Parts: sequence; C-alpha cells; structure tokens
Amino acid sequence: MENILIIEDEHLILEAIAEYLQLEGYECTTAINGEEGIQKAIDETPDLIVCDIKMPGFSGHEVLQDLRANPRTSTIPFIFLSALVDKSDLRKGMILGADDYLTKPFQPEDLLNSIKTRLEKHSVIKKRMETLRDSIAHALPHELQTPLVTIMGYAEMLSEKFKESSDDEAWEFSEAIHQAGVRLNRLIRNFIFYEKLQLMSNDSQSIAHLKGVTEITPDLVIDTSYKVADRFNRKDDIDISAEKSVISVPVTYFIILIEELLDNAFKFSKTDTKVTLSGNKKDEYYQLIIIDKGRGMTEEQLANISAYLQFERDKYEQQGMGLGLTISMKTAEIYGGTLKINSKYGEYTEVIVSLPLVKM
Repeated sequence: MENILIIEDEHLILEAIAEYLQLEGYECTTAINGEEGIQKAIDETPDLIVCDIKMPGFSGHEVLQDLRANPRTSTIPFIFLSALVDKSDLRKGMILGADDYLTKPFQPEDLLNSIKTRLEKHSVIKKRMETLRDSIAHALPHELQTPLVTIMGYAEMLSEKFKESSDDEAWEFSEAIHQAGVRLNRLIRNFIFYEKLQLMSNDSQSIAHLKGVTEITPDLVIDTSYKVADRFNRKDDIDISAEKSVISVPVTYFIILIEELLDNAFKFSKTDTKVTLSGNKKDEYYQLIIIDKGRGMTEEQLANISAYLQFERDKYEQQGMGLGLTISMKTAEIYGGTLKINSKYGEYTEVIVSLPLVKM
C-alpha cells in the first residue's frame, strides 16, 4: 500500500484529502506545516507528497527545495496545491522539481488521477534504474576482471625480470603497475562479494546453499594476517593469538573477514603502532578481536557506517571504497553472528566479531 504524505495548513482540507485517499486504498501521513512535513518525509520516506504552497513558516517551495537537497527524499514525486493561479509560482515549483500542480478548488478525481499518474511514472523510472544498476553490478566487475588478470600477470613478470637487474626505474614502474592491479582486483572482488551478500540477505535458500564450516587453526589465522600486514610492510606491528576451533562459516568468508578488518586496522593506524588480533571461544561463539591504536571514530561516524562511506576522506588519503567493514558486518549477520565496534576518536578502534561455533 502506497503511503502519501499530505502537507496542508488548513485542517479541514487536510482531513478531507486524507479521508478521500484512504478510501481509495492509500495510506496517509499528515503534516500541518512545512517544518513538520519535512521531518515526516525524512523519517517515513513516503511514496508521494502532496503539499500546499502558501503556508506560514516554511512555504511549499521551501519544503520542496529542502527535500530535493536530501538524498533520502530527492526522488519522491511531489504535487503542489495552491489557491492562487500565479505563473511565477508554477514556474518556480517546476524549476525546483515539482511533478504536478493542482489549483484549489479541485475535483477529488483530479488529485487521484494525478497521484496515480505520478506513482506509475515513478515506478517505471525506478524499475529502469534498478535494471541498470543490476546490469552494472553484475556484468561490469566481471568484464573488468578479465583484462585485469592479464595486466597483473605481465606486470608481475616484468617486476620479477627487473628486480635482479640494474634498471631500478624499470623495476619500480613495473612493481607499481602490479600493485595497482592487485589493489583494483581486490576492490572488484569486494564489490562482487558485497553484491552476493546482499542477495543472500534477501534469500534464505542462498544462505542454505552456502553453508559451510571452518576449522580455525593458528596457522590459518597467522598466514592470513601476515599476508595483509605484508601489503603494508608492517609484519613487525602485528601481534596474533588464535585458539583452535570450528565455526559455522565457510572458510572463504572467514578469511575475507579477517583480511578486511585487518586492512582497515593497518590503513587507519600509523607504522610502528601495534595491531593485535586474538581469537578465542566464548560461550557458543568464536570471538575474533582486532584492536588498532589509530585515529578511531566519533559516535557520529560509528552511527553512519555504510557500504560506500569513508570517513574524513578530505583529511586522510584512503584507498578503496570503504566496503571492508560493511562486508564484515554483513557476513557476521548472515551466518548468525554479530560485529561490535568500540572506538575512541584519536586513540583506538576495537572490532569484536562473534561467529557461531559448530555444535558438537
């Protein structure tokens, strides 16, 4: 059932529109002024907004301007209502991105037809965008990987060839190309992995199909950890301790989880500061704890962790798209575990992952 947000300062008109639309099968949210309407639009993300133009405080134009500037509400279809037939009002509304304009008094059928038309149009556009997104998400990464494998292979061959020669510049260039390829390949892998996790979270059969177990050994954890530390030339900075155990997570997913969390720990802490990794059984879970003495996160940053977000990009140089932490959180969630972050800005970050043990 579509939700319609109605923003109207005249109570009788507001109630009449809401009652009529509810009888037509819509769910309605009401707001008596522009400020309340903006907040409800952000909180509830309605399918369409009907808004009066002339209101005390925030006018309809100001409401639309605010909502179009917010990514959460920028694409919601918007219909203006006005008792004044003023071409300048109409023109301003259309410039701001209004989808339709009805003049009071209007027939209820006119409003209903406008709502249906705008919702249908929005649905078509949304489906096209989803199709395009899915096409890009599934096809493009694989298309990128094919030539990238060739680039990485030849770059590695050149790097090995010039490593023992006297041509330091050639070795430096070939090694830079190879490392850039490795980084890009990892980014593509993470993107594909994230899309797979998204699919799994919406499909219980996919999760069942990818069930598996990992026999955790100190060697597995140490080898995986040193592989990441080596990328940052920081093998001396990491302390590792891992208890043997068996968890209900496939080994590939467990390895990627360690790699991504350690990558973040090294990326956001300085050379010669310690990064610790410990793994121990606790109750019915295997608890993996990674601590770095880096710059930490604020409460706001902790609350806004998402797939493509990196914090303070303008202040610190960062590689990648910030998918690592989200991938780790999603992996833990899908396999019945949890991920918790404790952090103090400018001092440390502690990530605690709890993964279910195999029941014997």
